[in-house]
Amino acid sequence: MKHLQILCILLLLPFLAFSQGYRKLTRQGNKAYKEQDYATATINATRALQENPKFKKSVELFEKSIIKINRWYELKIQPLEKSANSYQGITSVGEAKRIKEYYQKLVDVQNELLFFPEQVKLKNKTLVQDHTKEYNPQLAMATQRVNEYNLLAAQELYEQGTELFEKANQKSDFQKAYHVFNSINFYVPNYENSEMLMKTCVEKGCYRVVLLDPANSSGRTDTRFRVINTVMNQIRASLGNNLFAIPVKNIQEYSTHFYSDNYNGIQADVIIKITFNDWNYGTYISNREHYSNQKKRTKKDGTELVYRVQGDLFTSKNYAHFDAIVEWISTADNTIISNYSLVFEENYEECVLVGAGDRRANDSGCSLVKKIPPSPSMENVFKNEFITQTTSLMASWFN
Repeated sequence: MKHLQILCILLLLPFLAFSQGYRKLTRQGNKAYKEQDYATATINATRALQENPKFKKSVELFEKSIIKINRWYELKIQPLEKSANSYQGITSVGEAKRIKEYYQKLVDVQNELLFFPEQVKLKNKTLVQDHTKEYNPQLAMATQRVNEYNLLAAQELYEQGTELFEKANQKSDFQKAYHVFNSINFYVPNYENSEMLMKTCVEKGCYRVVLLDPANSSGRTDTRFRVINTVMNQIRASLGNNLFAIPVKNIQEYSTHFYSDNYNGIQADVIIKITFNDWNYGTYISNREHYSNQKKRTKKDGTELVYRVQGDLFTSKNYAHFDAIVEWISTADNTIISNYSLVFEENYEECVLVGAGDRRANDSGCSLVKKIPPSPSMENVFKNEFITQTTSLMASWFN
């Protein structure tokens, strides 16, 4: 008997999965309908009815979505056809692509209607026939136009990039030309000799960069400032991941130039100097007090239960903050090309009840523990935030 029950369950599983499929399709279709995605709504309703031709909600979804599908997208296409009738610049590519996408949706719907179940009972028996239409010729024309416009856009950008490249006389000019050449790949990959020109732009647009150890002008003599220097090599390594930055090796020998007025003796294009105006991190116990409490509860049989807890409440304050200035200095003339402030502030308190007893009697608002848990590493919080902000800034400067 037991084996027979298992066999019945196994035989029913495919039907259970099948029955859930059309419900999910209908739910997703109704969601698409509310978002005016009538193509998805119609396709989902059709597929749901293929699984269960009698499911009323799928029928209702199909009947209300199919009547919108063709006219809705045709109205979307009409104004785009007028503006994208001829190539007017790179923006024309986007318009042409939207036209193609709309026609693709219409074709997808028409392809799905080929499999619409005949046994579905619709209020209007000619509903499917009335909304069956051929859109493949329009899709083919839209696809051809997108291909033509992509080629025209690539040619336009290639001419812009070439002009910038030929007139370039400083690194920033080569960087601008690189980004123009790189954008060509969005339209036509490997167009003409753009890849070779991009490589040349990177070679001529790169900065040799010296990243100095941070300076401490905060007035704090705390030796913990050394922790910042321990992460500098990690930041220097990440600096090399940027497209237009080459870290100078043996960088430590330049740390003596923190406040020098003359950097042109350094064999690099730019100096990056970080100066901390303020910084601190750590954890300390801000409050400690004894705590005890008890609660009583009477059971239905009249028995009284007493819950007790006692111990010491410890409130700890965790903090980490810094305020620093990052300067990007040219070694050619010692001018500051750019500067940026790095600011971070994090403060929060934690409370624990170190003691014993029943948690049900603990109304202190603090977690009951047997011993003080280890403090969070605010040093790591400090270092990680410093690394994140610094590397993000470098990426904005050298990419």
